[in-house]
Amino acid sequence: MKKDFIKYIKEEFNYSEKEIKDFEVSLGKKLPKSIRINTNKIGIQDFLNLAKKNKWEVKKTSLGKNTFYINNNDKEIALGSSVEHITGYFYIQELAATSAPFYLSNDKISKEKYLILDMSASPGGKTTQLSEYYPNSIIVANELNKKRMQGFFSNLDRMSSLNTVCTNYDGRFFKNIPELFDKIILDAPCSGEGTAYKTSEALKYWNIKNIKKIAKLQYGLFESAIKTLKPGGEMTYSTCTLNSIENEGVIEKILEKYSKYIKVLAIGESKEYKYKRNWPHIDETGGFFVAKIKKISSIPNGDNIKSLKQNIEKLSGTEYKMISSFFETNFGFSLSPYYLFKYKNNIHLGNKNLNELWDKLFIFKIGINIGEIKNNSFIPNFNSGTFERFNKNAIEINKEEIDLLFKGTSIEKKLKDGFYQLQNNKLMCGIGKIQNNKLKSLIKTNLIRK
Repeated sequence: MKKDFIKYIKEEFNYSEKEIKDFEVSLGKKLPKSIRINTNKIGIQDFLNLAKKNKWEVKKTSLGKNTFYINNNDKEIALGSSVEHITGYFYIQELAATSAPFYLSNDKISKEKYLILDMSASPGGKTTQLSEYYPNSIIVANELNKKRMQGFFSNLDRMSSLNTVCTNYDGRFFKNIPELFDKIILDAPCSGEGTAYKTSEALKYWNIKNIKKIAKLQYGLFESAIKTLKPGGEMTYSTCTLNSIENEGVIEKILEKYSKYIKVLAIGESKEYKYKRNWPHIDETGGFFVAKIKKISSIPNGDNIKSLKQNIEKLSGTEYKMISSFFETNFGFSLSPYYLFKYKNNIHLGNKNLNELWDKLFIFKIGINIGEIKNNSFIPNFNSGTFERFNKNAIEINKEEIDLLFKGTSIEKKLKDGFYQLQNNKLMCGIGKIQNNKLKSLIKTNLIRK
C-alpha cells in the first residue's frame, strides 16, 4: 500500500490511528458480493424464491429495494454462469456503484417520460439500473472508449434494456446541446482509490499531481453536464475515489462559476455534510463519492450543434413487414408496440420514439440487438427470446437441459424444424433452433459456460 496515500487519507479526514488502520486493513479484504434484481423482467419476491431454489443466500442492503448481498452455495455453477444471470434477471454490481441511480431516483420507479443521460456509461450497471427506475424514459448511454463497447452492448442486450440509446462522444461535447436532458448521471473518470481492494494497480501511480490533472477533466465534464441539463433537472456527480480534490474540490470550483444556476441537494447523513462518501471499512463496499445537483436556471450558451445524418437507419416498410411477420408466424407475437432500426444488417429493437434525438446525436446502438437480415431473410439471435414471453413455439426445458444447451451442446427434441423460445418455469431463456430433431441454443459465444 502506498504510504503517501495512507498519509493523505489520515491527514485529510483527521483519522485516528485505529481508524486509519481499519481503513488500510479493509483495502486488503474481499467485499461481500452484491447483485441488483432486474425488475423489468421479474418481481423481487419471485426472484427471491428462485434464489432459494438455487441455494443462494441473499440479504437486504441499505441501497435500493432490489439490491442484495448474495452468497452462492452452489459449487457447480458460478453466479455469472447461472441461467438467471445469462438471461438478464440480475446484474452483479458492487453496492457503491448502484448509489448514483439510487440517489437520482430516490429509489422510486418513475412513470414520467424523461430524457436521461449516462455520460460515462460502460460497463452498463448504471445504465441498466436507470432503465429499471425510468422504464418510460429514453436513456442515452454515452461511452467514449470504443474498446469497452462490445462488453457494454452485451450487458444492455442481456438485461433487455429496450429504452436505451448508445453514443460515442467525449462527455465535454454535450455542452454544445444546451438544456436537452431532464436527468444526468456523471460517474466521472477518476484516480480509482476506491477500487484499491481489487488490485494494487489502483494506487500504483497515485500522486497529487496526477489527481489535480484528473480533476481538470472532471471539471470539464461537470460543466458540460450542467449546460446540457434542463432548468429544473437533476443530476448526480460521482467518483470511485476518496480524495477531496476530485470530489468536493471539483464541486466547489463549479459553484464558484455557476452558483447562480445550480444548487447542491443534500443526500448526506448530517445537515453539515450534503454529500455521500462510502468507506470500505464502514460501509462494506468500495470507496465511492456521490453528490446530487439541481439546475435552477438557464446558463447562457454559445451556438448549438448542427443537425447530422444518422448511421443507424429506420427500417423500410418491406423490412419491417418481414421481421414483424417472422415474430407473428413463429411466436404469435406482435411487434406493433416496438420500434425497429438497422445498423449495417443488424436489427435493433427499442420501445421509444427517438425523433427528438435523431438530428442531435450520432447513435451507435438502440435498445437490444435481436438478429440480422441475411439473404433477404431475418435471422434471430439469442436476445430475441429474452425480452418478452411468447406463447407459441415455446419449449419448457429443465435445469439439466439448460446446462447442456448453455454449454453449446445440442439435445434431442422431436419437434418440427424451426426457431423456438426456451423457457424454464417463468424464465425466458433465449432462442433455440431445432434441426433434424436436435435443439441447439443460439447463445452467444462469450456467454457459453466453460
